[in-house]
Amino acid sequence: MSNKKKFFIEAAPLFLVLFIDSMGLGLVFPLLNALVIDPNAHFISTGISPNLRNIFFGLTIGLYMFCWFFGAAILGDLSDQIGRKKSLLICLWGAFAGYLFSAIAVLAHSFTLLIIGRIVAGFTAGSQAIAQAAIVDISEPEHKARNLGMMLFAMSIGFIFGPLAGGVLSDHNLLKSFSLATPFYFAASVALLNVILLQLLFHETFTHIHKINLRFSHAINIFISAFKNEKVRELSIVFLIMILGWSGVYSFISMYLLKIYHFNSLRTGLFMGVMGIGFGIGTGILVDPCTQRFSLKNCVIVSLLIVALGVILIITAHNEYLVWLFIAPLAAAMAVAYSTILTLFSNQVDEDSQGWVMGITGSIMAFAFGLNAIVVSALADLNVHLPLVIAAVGLLLSALLMKVIFKNNNSSSTAIKTALH
Repeated sequence: MSNKKKFFIEAAPLFLVLFIDSMGLGLVFPLLNALVIDPNAHFISTGISPNLRNIFFGLTIGLYMFCWFFGAAILGDLSDQIGRKKSLLICLWGAFAGYLFSAIAVLAHSFTLLIIGRIVAGFTAGSQAIAQAAIVDISEPEHKARNLGMMLFAMSIGFIFGPLAGGVLSDHNLLKSFSLATPFYFAASVALLNVILLQLLFHETFTHIHKINLRFSHAINIFISAFKNEKVRELSIVFLIMILGWSGVYSFISMYLLKIYHFNSLRTGLFMGVMGIGFGIGTGILVDPCTQRFSLKNCVIVSLLIVALGVILIITAHNEYLVWLFIAPLAAAMAVAYSTILTLFSNQVDEDSQGWVMGITGSIMAFAFGLNAIVVSALADLNVHLPLVIAAVGLLLSALLMKVIFKNNNSSSTAIKTALH
């Protein structure tokens, strides 16, 4: 068997892990409108006010992301102590249990069970760093970049497929047996299948086992460490504001579509699938030509301005067809901004600190998503446009901060050795 074929057989369950993580993030958005916002679904008591429904909407998203924030750091630590395979199996069993709880919650009309399911799924969703480390472990040095690119591709497919699956599998008009629980059953089945594949195909790559020592404060320490180094601190401030802005779009666009254009779960899923296609175009096609012609800093600034403009156009469109037209270019620009700012983060530190600095970006992203979902949801009842207005302001502010406080205009800066102690 050739080395290439052997790699793909062993890496297949790792790519599927990444697919499940990114799918799980988008899967729930087409369903939350029907479960939480729409009183006709009878999932939550009809006596609950619209404002409290908005808060429940944000809480469901926010708790998932905050659990991801803590879980990713803890499970990353664990993978260095008990090995990659066992840690990934914990993630997959957690995903299976979380989705199964969510499906049962739909059948039982229990918001409490839904929250439990999202907490379990969120805490075990942070397997990206473990899968990435495992892919690096089994990669030959000359193919490492290619294999990490394939990892991003698997995640992009998940971002496209997640909301599509949520929308299609919940539409009983397509098939009478479909319900709001069906997407959760599907996700649980995929997680269970991956448990089997990982057990059969993947061999442990990390054998230096230590005594188990879980640091529950590790996620907070990673987040705080972002502001200790001057260069990383500047980018971290920009990145935090940028993700606070973008999370307002990603988390609340489904609510906006329901209240303005009366989207059902199928149309919402298709819409967010188009958004995922925009991400794929941005990461797979646009990033390279943009970064070859312009500095990384300018790529971030211009892309963020385009995203902010796209959000403003969606708010002012008052035409469903225009909203469909704007979303893919908006998402593609966001993908370029995200990819290039991650490259800038990477350029600030030496090779020994790459894991640390990528951990910072993941920590900031999860924290910002969770904070935004909980805080902005409480304001959504004031005006349905408000979450997107706040998002546009955040994106514009992050572009301005990138221009003002980040002084490094070179695409490759002097490495600054940084370590997290």
